[in-house]
Amino acid sequence: MDLLHVRGAAAQVRPTSFRFEPVRRSVLFGGDRFGTIPRLVLLVLTATLLASFAPAQQPAAVERTYKYPQAAVERALRDLQAYTTASLPVLDGFVTGDSNTFDSYDNPQYEFRIKLTASAPDQTIVAVSARVTAWYSDAVSSQSRYALLPSNGRLEKELLDRLAGSLARGSAAQPANSIPKPTTTPSAPVPAMPSSPVNTIALSPIHSGNIATIQPANSAAPARESKAASAGTPSAEATDIAKVRAERETLEQENRKLQQQISQLEADRGARKYLPDLAMVKSVEAPVYAQANVLSRILFRADPEDEFEVSDAHAGWVHIRLENGGQGWIMMNELQLPNEKDDTGDSADFVEPNEEVAPFTGDWAQLKDKPTLFVVAQPRHAIPAQSLGQSQIDFAKRAFLDAYRAAAHSQEKIDGVAVVFLGDKSGMAAATLNEIGRWHKGVDSDKIFLNRCFLSPPEAFRDIAKQ
Repeated sequence: MDLLHVRGAAAQVRPTSFRFEPVRRSVLFGGDRFGTIPRLVLLVLTATLLASFAPAQQPAAVERTYKYPQAAVERALRDLQAYTTASLPVLDGFVTGDSNTFDSYDNPQYEFRIKLTASAPDQTIVAVSARVTAWYSDAVSSQSRYALLPSNGRLEKELLDRLAGSLARGSAAQPANSIPKPTTTPSAPVPAMPSSPVNTIALSPIHSGNIATIQPANSAAPARESKAASAGTPSAEATDIAKVRAERETLEQENRKLQQQISQLEADRGARKYLPDLAMVKSVEAPVYAQANVLSRILFRADPEDEFEVSDAHAGWVHIRLENGGQGWIMMNELQLPNEKDDTGDSADFVEPNEEVAPFTGDWAQLKDKPTLFVVAQPRHAIPAQSLGQSQIDFAKRAFLDAYRAAAHSQEKIDGVAVVFLGDKSGMAAATLNEIGRWHKGVDSDKIFLNRCFLSPPEAFRDIAKQ
């Protein structure tokens, strides 16, 4: 009885022990906010969060076979700088993903992972995959990080194409990290992606250490885009290289010719500089005669600053050698002889504020009432008294010669020149054109010429007047 009682009691209790209580629904299912989330919902949310932080799926390596030994392929890849990290101008056209999110990435860079397999002594399989990274800037700064983005295969194909051209030419024509300018249409189809940013993964310090020094996004783009404009097929690149080499050789030849000409000119100038007997023409259209006689044939007329080698001089004439091997004669006063002081420097002591043509109103009979060129000379600075007379005579002689030469080409008639000096020793020095011409041609010496000049007062030119 007791056993039956116990079994009956258990049978009565069992239904109440396993009865399900109603579960209050959570907010997600329209219940109150204190409801319990079903385990299935928690699992779904966890899987979604883990997927958002999963690494971007990298495409398989691109392979190509080359009929070259592995060592040659390895050398060509190094010449192409295929093992160095380089920057991308932009992401669009080089990675898969939603191009609308690319503006959130800065400083995109890439590096190749290359695997070489020798399938035969003279045949190598090259497998290439590009690892593209960039800095992702999130609206929440704590969420900003380096991101790994999937390559669309264009970088790999470009490298393999350049490798083929390099192997064909025997050397690299263009570095592997010279990226062509991307187009708006990617070279590989872009799969549909969600509107959220491209899946990213934060890189550890070990990963980030593989990335080259970050440069501003716009620093490398112009140079790389300019290279991209000239990038083409291997045959086109070979043609461009040949053209550049030809132009360089032409420029080098022209440069060598110019250097030879410069060397020759310098040698001529050096030899000319040290000629001890070189005389320079001072006069305009100075006649060069065949003989030391004004009645002999005039060979030509020399210009001022023409230079000739002097072989002899006597009786007011200078025997000169000509460039064609000939010889000639020129009046001594037409030349500035070797080691002779240039009298043009004397004019630096005076300034000419004014000159004009007017009748000579003085008492000197040779020019009285005749048209005369008056030159006013004023000291430029203080001149010592012991040399002032000599300075005024030297300046007057220079003014006489200048006026004589100018009169030969002027339509205004003058009969003489008068130099009026202002200052401590004011005075006048005058001469007729006829007397100036005789002195200029060497017929009269300096002493005779000055004795025939009008010097008033004589004290202003005493140093010369006593000679």
